[in-house]
Amino acid sequence: MQRRAVSLLLATLLAGCAGAPGVGGTPAASPAASALPAGTYASRAFQPAVTYTLPEGWENPFDAADYFALRPAGSKVAGIHLFRDPRAMSQDAACPTTAEPGVGTLSTELVAWIRGRPGLVVGDPKMVTVGGLRGVEIDLAIVDGWKPSCPFANGIPTVALFVGATGNLRWVVAGNERLRLDLLDVPGGGTVVVDIDAFDGSLMDDLLAAAAPIVRSFSFAAR
Repeated sequence: MQRRAVSLLLATLLAGCAGAPGVGGTPAASPAASALPAGTYASRAFQPAVTYTLPEGWENPFDAADYFALRPAGSKVAGIHLFRDPRAMSQDAACPTTAEPGVGTLSTELVAWIRGRPGLVVGDPKMVTVGGLRGVEIDLAIVDGWKPSCPFANGIPTVALFVGATGNLRWVVAGNERLRLDLLDVPGGGTVVVDIDAFDGSLMDDLLAAAAPIVRSFSFAAR
């Protein structure tokens, strides 16, 4: 039942909002996303442009300037998500698509804010380099017994995490979801967040094993 509820929440978050900024969710999916042949590809819209190598059986359902995703073909509960310049999301109980005041956007500032969130258990941070960008890596999930829930989450425990710089994206941690975040600083300004994310947390170990070589293949274009 919990797994189905989280899937319904994900559907809400991923509802196309390109025509309704501020409603929540991510940009609309690329047309007819399907499994790609194994090979090396490059983002068409995401900035900074990223090249990546996929094995058989993965797809690229989202590619926008500020959001990009890769996932096992057809999966709705596991994948790799890239965010450009996300902001710390408001901690208001209404979970609006607005930023939390006073939180910086550097990788270290975002990590410090995440580590201070009630409701999250966060692993020790470590320095990483991904695709030529340097930053900080953390693992996180919701603590056992957490009760607060965003109004759109059907009672599932949630913690507000990221919002897009223009209010066009809303990302919350929900239920037994597990995440590995690489928060990376872009030379010249801004951040890229690489999120290996299992909305069904029981899938995380297998997802990490499958996603690791893809993330290692990332190369971000110099700006």
